[in-house]
Amino acid sequence: MQSDESGPNVGPANDDDARLTRGAFLKRGAGGAAALSALPLVMAACGGSSASPATSAASTSSSGPIRRGGQLRVGLVGGGTAETLNPYLAITPIDQARIQNLYDPLVLVNSDMSRSPGLALEWNPNKDATVWEVKLRPDVTFWNGKSFGAQDVIYSIGLMAAKTSAGLPFVSGINLNEMKAVNKHLVRIPLKFPDADLSANFTYYNTWIVQDGEKDFTHPVGTGPFELESFTPGQQSIFKRNPNYWVSGKPYIDSLKYTSISDPTARLNALLSGQIDAMAQLPYQEAKAHQSVGDINVLAAKSPQPYMFYMDTTRAPFSDNNVRQAMRLIADRPALIESAISGYGTIGNDLVGKGLQWFDDSIPQRTQDIEKAKSLLKSAGQQNLSVLLQTSPIFPGFVEAATLLAQQATAAGVKINLKQEPASSYYNPSILYLKMAFAQTQWAVPSIKFFYLQSLAADAPYNETHWHSTSFNNLLFKAIGELDKTKAQQYWNQIQQIQWTQGGYLLWTNADWVDGLSTKVRGLAPSAASALGNYLFRNVWLAT
Repeated sequence: MQSDESGPNVGPANDDDARLTRGAFLKRGAGGAAALSALPLVMAACGGSSASPATSAASTSSSGPIRRGGQLRVGLVGGGTAETLNPYLAITPIDQARIQNLYDPLVLVNSDMSRSPGLALEWNPNKDATVWEVKLRPDVTFWNGKSFGAQDVIYSIGLMAAKTSAGLPFVSGINLNEMKAVNKHLVRIPLKFPDADLSANFTYYNTWIVQDGEKDFTHPVGTGPFELESFTPGQQSIFKRNPNYWVSGKPYIDSLKYTSISDPTARLNALLSGQIDAMAQLPYQEAKAHQSVGDINVLAAKSPQPYMFYMDTTRAPFSDNNVRQAMRLIADRPALIESAISGYGTIGNDLVGKGLQWFDDSIPQRTQDIEKAKSLLKSAGQQNLSVLLQTSPIFPGFVEAATLLAQQATAAGVKINLKQEPASSYYNPSILYLKMAFAQTQWAVPSIKFFYLQSLAADAPYNETHWHSTSFNNLLFKAIGELDKTKAQQYWNQIQQIQWTQGGYLLWTNADWVDGLSTKVRGLAPSAASALGNYLFRNVWLAT
């Protein structure tokens, strides 16, 4: 169902089954959100969540008085030379952690996946949702004293629209040349086609706002809670408190230090020995043990975070849908959850967004069926299939899940050969990412719309499965632009049915976020949105 095409589609396409060249789309990420209960009613009417994933651990809040000062030291998986301070080129989790503390978004994602105002206070559409007026927050300043306003938003959207930008899918429907600053704090955004929930496009870190004219992302200036002091890619970064942050009284700590520690054992040992105060991606087996001992605080949150194997739908043997379906039927999902992530997750059904608005719960749960998998492989002429699966310890449970899937596959006569890749290379687009035919991935997913724009739309920058279908793309934009919620749900159901029967993802679990904290860290609450309480370090304070 693929054919070659010379360049990227923007928005709905016209010719069926067109294929895009990958070109400059070399990054990975997320964006969007679910419910809008905390925003003005006109914004809430444009999107919402039918269910919000619940957190599974108490916050690290304390009844005692907040203590100001000190440095929070955080250990994160490094991204090597791929690390950046540019939100529009960012690709790794450590990039996300930096960006979400240096800059601010137009819309915030709360711990329950609802949304609340960030730099934008209101989103007001015209009757057919082809023009939006966005009211901005007044009295916000950049670190250099410059006032934040409409021109900063217009400039930032222009950077997002670059072909190399990971934010491109979220702004590809905007008429860039017709954007207008109505006044200092009001932006008019005209669209090429309707978008019933434009605010959902501006939550993820690839769409956070920089100052008008920003070009030097080695020393950027943001509005965020912390200011940059130093940054050495692949090693560490240090930030200092922004004394003029627009959230009154925050942040509480004086400084923030990130250290790249890719090895999970080394990261945990650094936490246990007091070299760091917090670590992302606590190994699941260790989380169980330390939860019972209580020597550290385990921050865990239920989440729609998908853990997936992905197959390149353009490369043999995965270009044959019979093979893709067979691989999905080989997986024993409950066994993978119990063994690879120690039960910290819920069963996945090869579709992203469980619990979020527009998810189709009517699609039957896929279960292991070895005999049917064998039959499909026979139909594909692949009775003795042997494939390479590239895995990495970049996320807890990846290597364990890959190892167990390889064991499960033997029952269907499939040999999965494992190759463990370095964490610093796995999501580096110049080395491995988007070049692997059979690999693993993980996403932070604030909305279903976000995931499809980032991974499966015509101009998706993170098209891991190399999915290209213009008819699918047209259907996606019908769903995005439909104002009638009943019709929109019907479109989204069709989209998900296509992916469930033809796509290249094997989503085996919606994994919990599980991180580790020193017992002196206070103020960080579990969040379904991302790791370490969605990196809301502006709320953190350190007990004595």
